[in-house]
Amino acid sequence: MAQILPIRFQEHLQLQNLGVNPANIGFSYLTMESDKFICIREKVGEQNQVVIVDMSDPTNPIRRPISADSAIMNPASKVIALKGKVGCCKYVECTQFLLP
Repeated sequence: MAQILPIRFQEHLQLQNLGVNPANIGFSYLTMESDKFICIREKVGEQNQVVIVDMSDPTNPIRRPISADSAIMNPASKVIALKGKVGCCKYVECTQFLLP
């Protein structure tokens, strides 16, 4: 008899295909909040940036410059939490943060 797995895995996207550097795909740089958002911290040249992948529209990642060490999205509303070196957190509504 075939064993039923308790978790079903299904690949939805390849972050490398969205332009994310493979070196930034790991626990130190990436957070997933439920099944709604993926946040990746990247360093491009000397500039740090956050890449936000909204899983309802994964082909359009949003990139914005940041100076934070950590970033995570709120799963219930479009608010991103950014944490700096001194442990200070900043919460930004994405309607302001994601504007071009």
